[in-house]
Amino acid sequence: MTAYLPIDIQSLLPRTSPKTAELPQVGGKAPALPASASTSYNQGAGTLVAFVRHCGCPFAEKEVRLLSQVAKEKPEVQIVVVQHSSEEETKEWWGRIDGPKLLPKAKLVADPERDVYANFGIGVLPWSGLFSRSMINSLMERKKEGIVNTTTGGGSWRWQNSGGLAVDTKGTVTWVKVAQDAGDVCDYVEAAKSL
Repeated sequence: MTAYLPIDIQSLLPRTSPKTAELPQVGGKAPALPASASTSYNQGAGTLVAFVRHCGCPFAEKEVRLLSQVAKEKPEVQIVVVQHSSEEETKEWWGRIDGPKLLPKAKLVADPERDVYANFGIGVLPWSGLFSRSMINSLMERKKEGIVNTTTGGGSWRWQNSGGLAVDTKGTVTWVKVAQDAGDVCDYVEAAKSL
């Protein structure tokens, strides 16, 4: 029955979620990257792992732009972007926001079951995390930057939280953040300084 609803409505409906692991701590070991990332932490000069919001979300696009700053300033840092739509939807979204141009070397991981998010301690937003004054203010800031909501990708779920980690070449976490609300983006330029 829900398949007949518009995707924007489907993205708000309740879903079951995988059990969320403890969030990795600075100084601790990072969970292993999924095989679909086709890389490991011992590559380059460290790794930024970005768990972005749903396909079409302006905050996900903002984080990709922040990651592109890192790619320009520190091209030796590898970047892994994890999205929770299907591989097809994720690739379509990536092209729509100029991901291949902004981050040509980034590893893009589709995680429709949200197991990778959960394994890294990135869980679900509370009600106040999606509907808050802070999130609305952040949405208005993105609009001033020319970043707006676009087509919501099928399989997207607005309640999935976002966050990121910086991990050195030994697999040790050097920086970690989980969003406090939907509009709370990770400062990946700052994260890269920890590597």
